[in-house]
Amino acid sequence: MNENAAFSAGVRFGGLTDRTEIKILICYLLASAGQPLTAQQIIDTLVGQQLVNYFELHDALSHLSAQNIITDSDGVYSITEEGIDISRQLEKALPFSVKERAYKAVIEILQYENLKRQNKTLITPLEKGGYNLNCTISDNDFTLFSFDLHMPDEKSAKFAEEKFIKYGQEIFKCVLGITTENPKMYKDFLEKCDN
Repeated sequence: MNENAAFSAGVRFGGLTDRTEIKILICYLLASAGQPLTAQQIIDTLVGQQLVNYFELHDALSHLSAQNIITDSDGVYSITEEGIDISRQLEKALPFSVKERAYKAVIEILQYENLKRQNKTLITPLEKGGYNLNCTISDNDFTLFSFDLHMPDEKSAKFAEEKFIKYGQEIFKCVLGITTENPKMYKDFLEKCDN
């Protein structure tokens, strides 16, 4: 039996089932992201894409931290120079499809979190039933755009919240285009929505 074989529960076909490859993938991910990643971001990327087993990922993170290949500062992981060298030298050992899927997933997560900082939301329950969804786009201390929506239940409020986080800038342009009678500002977005 291969002692380097990893648990494969929850791993899709083509995912990683070798402990060494999992460690290389973590180094590759941290080097490619170009910034520190939280444990949750790494889990969402690698386990969320079914590329590695959850428990194997935690073991690999612990091992890499103990070896000082990555550093762990309260659940935020950074790659060391040694880790970057390992990533460059060994990334070819990883399947291209795994690297591509991991890279795309982490970029989407980072972009979404950036949008979440720009497009702020707040869901509050209402005394007479339903929920209020406040959506705001701010530039430092100045509010550019804000509105409230009454939603019938928490599920629909969370759904609308996700859409605002993802499309807040486009929603702002559409409203601005309508109020200033400038259809160019919303035409492209509406056409994109039709497709």
